[in-house]
Amino acid sequence: MKQYSLLLLFSILTVGVLAQDQKKEDARKQRWEEMKAKRAAYYTDKMDLTAKEAELFWPIYNELQDKKGKLHRQMSAPFRKTKKDNQGNRIIDYAKICDNMMSLRVQEANLDKSYHEKFKKVLSPEKLFKYYEAEREWAGKLLKDIEKRGMSR
Repeated sequence: MKQYSLLLLFSILTVGVLAQDQKKEDARKQRWEEMKAKRAAYYTDKMDLTAKEAELFWPIYNELQDKKGKLHRQMSAPFRKTKKDNQGNRIIDYAKICDNMMSLRVQEANLDKSYHEKFKKVLSPEKLFKYYEAEREWAGKLLKDIEKRGMSR
């Protein structure tokens, strides 16, 4: 009987922890979606996109962001998957990681170059310039927001 009680208690605690983890993951996903919506509104406003331009631009932009996201995950994977020695220190092949990171940066630059050509087909040169300007401004805005949150803690 005692074993069943302990098993039941353990099961309840496990379900509770999993539920909390799921809530955190759901909240993180919601914040991410909110940020993407704010970014889209910001870019659309800064670029002064018409409905037709937005209809053509956003699928290309989202495709680019998906591909860049995959590259960024590949860049961070070696750090998450490092082995540890007996003292708990990470074992890192720095030369291999640096070469891999440089290769991924080149791939990202090539992505930017190929998508620049795609953007040129749907945006005027002025609006393409405004896109790059909005992208730079958005990154600065995010950094300032992060700094504010860090100072308020």
